[in-house]
Amino acid sequence: MLATMPFLKVPTRLTTAAEAHKKWLHLLKTAEEILNDDKDLQEKAAKGLYLKERSVPPEVLGRLYAEYCDVINRMYDSYLNSVQLQRAPFILEIVSILMKRLYELRNELVHIIVNDYIYVDDALVTSKKTPFDIQIVVPYHFPLESREDSVEQLLQRMWADAEWRKLHTITSDINKDEDVIEDAVPVISEVQHLVQKDSSIILSEDFIQAVIIQKQERFRQFFIEDFRAKCNRRRLYFNENIKEAPLEIKIKAALLVQKVYRRYMEIKRKRVADIKRDILLGLIPDPFKKKMSFEEENNKMYERKRNIKEKCREIYLEELDREKMRLIVYKKEDQIDDITDHVRAWFLEWYYGYGFFPDYPYEAEGGTMLVVKGNYPTIAEKLKEDEDYANTMKGKTKEQLKAEMKQAKADALLKEAAAKEAKQREAEQLFRMRLNPLSDPGYQPKPSEVTGQVGEALQKYRAAWSIYDKFSPEECPKSIYGFMQSILTEELMCQLHEECRRYVDELMRLDLKLLIKAQQEMFKSVGWQYPKMRPRKKPKSTPLPKSLKLNDAVLDSMKTIFDLGIISKPTAKIKDIIGDFKYAAYEMNIKDPDATFPSPGFGDVRRRLVMSCVFGSGIEPGAVRNKAVMLLGPERNGKAFMVDTICGELNAIKIDITPEVFSAVVDKPAKVLAEVVLAAKIFQPSVIYMKNIERVFSKKIPPEERALQAKVLKTPLTKMIKQILQEDKIIFLATCSNPFVAPTKPMMILFNETILIPRTDYNSLRTFFYESFQKIRSMPRDYCVQALAQVLQGYGFGIILQLFDKVMTAERIVRLNINPLSPAEFLPPLFDMNVEAVTLEEYQEYVQFFIENSPLSKEREDFEIINRYRAVVYKKLEKEKKK
Repeated sequence: MLATMPFLKVPTRLTTAAEAHKKWLHLLKTAEEILNDDKDLQEKAAKGLYLKERSVPPEVLGRLYAEYCDVINRMYDSYLNSVQLQRAPFILEIVSILMKRLYELRNELVHIIVNDYIYVDDALVTSKKTPFDIQIVVPYHFPLESREDSVEQLLQRMWADAEWRKLHTITSDINKDEDVIEDAVPVISEVQHLVQKDSSIILSEDFIQAVIIQKQERFRQFFIEDFRAKCNRRRLYFNENIKEAPLEIKIKAALLVQKVYRRYMEIKRKRVADIKRDILLGLIPDPFKKKMSFEEENNKMYERKRNIKEKCREIYLEELDREKMRLIVYKKEDQIDDITDHVRAWFLEWYYGYGFFPDYPYEAEGGTMLVVKGNYPTIAEKLKEDEDYANTMKGKTKEQLKAEMKQAKADALLKEAAAKEAKQREAEQLFRMRLNPLSDPGYQPKPSEVTGQVGEALQKYRAAWSIYDKFSPEECPKSIYGFMQSILTEELMCQLHEECRRYVDELMRLDLKLLIKAQQEMFKSVGWQYPKMRPRKKPKSTPLPKSLKLNDAVLDSMKTIFDLGIISKPTAKIKDIIGDFKYAAYEMNIKDPDATFPSPGFGDVRRRLVMSCVFGSGIEPGAVRNKAVMLLGPERNGKAFMVDTICGELNAIKIDITPEVFSAVVDKPAKVLAEVVLAAKIFQPSVIYMKNIERVFSKKIPPEERALQAKVLKTPLTKMIKQILQEDKIIFLATCSNPFVAPTKPMMILFNETILIPRTDYNSLRTFFYESFQKIRSMPRDYCVQALAQVLQGYGFGIILQLFDKVMTAERIVRLNINPLSPAEFLPPLFDMNVEAVTLEEYQEYVQFFIENSPLSKEREDFEIINRYRAVVYKKLEKEKKK
């Protein structure tokens, strides 16, 4: 037994783990301080605190928002750096609840400044942070833990089978053609030899490199033979007859060449060895070493910690099974006896204290665990409840009771309507007061429903780990590395206790029925009538989600969509979206009274995609769930690429149901769409994507688009979104380039959120060209890109990328040292593309459509009215000051 016991060896140096643990303890204190500030603000607001002036609420609440963002990012970093398995669930629980509070503050800030994009510049200045510091980072573990290995292997297998079926179809078609069969047989046999039915299509890097080396070697041999043949022909037909040198001179020449060459190679090998030695000693830098970026180095460190945790987890699971068997053998019978004695003592307590036996708690409530936790009513509470019920029912018939219940319901409805009317009157009065800046009471912060949960999560962590956090790493290294045996035993004892209690509850329910029957017989024997007991209200049982059963029939039904080639897995990341923040927006939003709302920058959109799409897909339990999101904007402005970045961050599969590749090529789109939902559920996280969704709802269909059958998807789309459950990690993303051709209401009602993609601005284009040119070594480091950024404003990023590839070809990059690049070289290819930039007037139509169909449309109208009235008052005040 001892020989097979797994041994977790604690490393002699715990420097990294100890530092990560210190940072985590500091983070806990920081989170408690932020929570106390948050509670203090809410308590003051409950006592009547109002934040006057338009700029104060965004600054106060924005400071909390920025601090929560910073803490969440650092807590995720602590989770990834931690190598203690039992502490990790507590960290994730705290983060998920902090995320809920973050979304609360974000929603509150949206309604304060009446803008979908929030800005907290004053709070950042106060806390000495930048907008990049408060971007919620997608954690490293999200894509790695998103899908099980077995499901990933099944996905790769389905792709391989689809490729095989496609190849098999092509082969059978070629075999039918008798004219080309002789030429095709060698190719077919070679391909069939490489790609077998039972092998994966995914080729390894070693195989690809070997094929390349073979091609190069074959070409080298061909070149040598060809060169020799040319030399022989030249010597035969063109060279004069030269007398051949004597053998003695040939031998001397060969010996001299050998001697010089050997000496040359000796010097060369010595120099190479000296350079390698100096590189290893650190005397000179390695010129061929590829430098990693900060993010790559960080991910490398996370990967190392992840591998350590996986090794610890293997030992942990072995020890878990061994300890579980030991506790079952030695402790289970004692646990059953202890629980039985406790339940019987509870029966006796009620029998002698109340006179009757208690109602047994339902299984959905947790059985007698409800009594242990103190959530079951006591005898005194039950006696008072019976007394109140008797007083209520005294001298009343059933008809009177029904009439009272009916009247109570009517009174509750009237009370609710009165409260709603009072709230509306209060809102109207507040609106009238805000029209005048002198009578404006300001903004009262809203109470939070989450701060209590944050406090409970922090308190739960303290209760479990406060003792171990006091130990130094030298005294108790397992508190920050691997796992602790004592905590493992406690967790298993809790599980064992719950299992035993469920077993005992089943038996004691039968005993309780026998005891009640015996008491009824006792009442009957003395001539008393056994009173009718009111049963406890049965709690609603939460329905368990049906698990998908994978079998051959399910896999066969998904072959259609794999054969269509609409399932892919993009690898782009949100950091690949180039763009900057809109730094002037904050001052414009809080301006009193002439507040304006400029369109956001691509940096703001990047942050919104993380919050609304990546976390909103259901992968983060604390985030607001979005089942469907629309990306609205002009054509070829990067919307499809943004969808790819979301898939890359989630490690999700992308299922493309765009009409060109879906409804136009299948016979029954509605049936195939049901298979799409099934595949999305099996291989989740998943992103279902549709390009230009306005074609599905358009009334007038152009003749060239009738073959797409886009309107057939209208009803199935609605059903598809309803089939996405709250716990599924699935999101439907659609792009819309021309929303004016379709009815607004049926299209917009599908989506939880709409994101307006901005028109390309100067700073985003400047950043794009600067970073693109920096990747080319021949370009000057200080090349001026301002002219390009200024001229190309309004052209979508899709057009910009195509233009860049047309101009910066391989031949042009080679000639950069001779002919420097001129910004004017981008103009002729741009004119040849025959495209025009989106003007501000044209983009304003998208903005207007977005505002009219936004949930903030009514608030935006009221805000504009308030601004007009306040402007009049401010003008009067200025005139009075001048007088």
